[in-house]
Parts: sequence; structure tokens; C-alpha cells
Amino acid sequence: MTTKVLLTIMLTAVFAACSKNEYNTKPTLKIESVSTNVVQVGGTLTFDIKVTDKEGDVTDSFYIKKIRINKRQRPTLRDSFAFKIPDAPNTSNGTVRVDLDYQNYLLSAISAVENDTLLFNFALKDKAKNLSETVTSDPIVIIR
Repeated sequence: MTTKVLLTIMLTAVFAACSKNEYNTKPTLKIESVSTNVVQVGGTLTFDIKVTDKEGDVTDSFYIKKIRINKRQRPTLRDSFAFKIPDAPNTSNGTVRVDLDYQNYLLSAISAVENDTLLFNFALKDKAKNLSETVTSDPIVIIR
């Protein structure tokens, strides 16, 4: 009888140790929605990005990198930037809304007359300096 109880306790401990936790110490990102895949002159592009983190300490930095995928190569500007995430109550999951306005964040090529086709890479660093994997958007066309 004691052996069965001990075996049951050990198996329960093994299953509990092997079960996946829903959240990781390293933050994870997932693009939930994008306002449009074509941005008109003067428009705004909005991303809603789901963030999960085991400790809920996602109040450090949010990184964005634009990758211009046009066939014609042109010098670019403001391709990488970071936003400081304000202190907020710790939560293991939430959504970060990123609004990128046309003039400051969406134009990429210098002196181009053709539209920009961009991919957006997102990453997040939490307070403990854990860096998330990069998540990439589908192509977005910025009208010139």
C-alpha cells in the first residue's frame, strides 16, 4: 500500500513538473490586429500586440524595426526606434497598442517617389532585461 501511495505521489510530481506553464520568463509577443495593410498619405498605422510574461514586468522597452522590401534600393531613415513602456501594475498578459503616424514613423526611403513596402519587426525587453523573440508583420504598403 505504501509503495502505491509513494508511486502515485511521484507520478503526480513528475506530471506537474512536466506540464507547460502558460507564460514564460522571456516575454512573448503576438500581433493581434493591424489597422490596415495600405496606409494613405498622412494616415496612421495601428498595431495591437498581445504581450505575455510570467513575472508581468514588461515595463521597460519596446523595439520596432522597419524593413523596406521594395525591389529598388534607396537610402532609408528612421528604420529602428524604441519606446519606453511606462510603469504599470504587473500583469502576466495584456495588449500594447502601437500607433505610428505617417510623417514620423512610416516613411522609409529618402527622396523616393514610389510607395514603400515595409515589414515591421517588434521586440520587447522586460524589467529583468529578458528579450522577447521578434515578431514580424505582414507587408504594409505606405502610399507616397
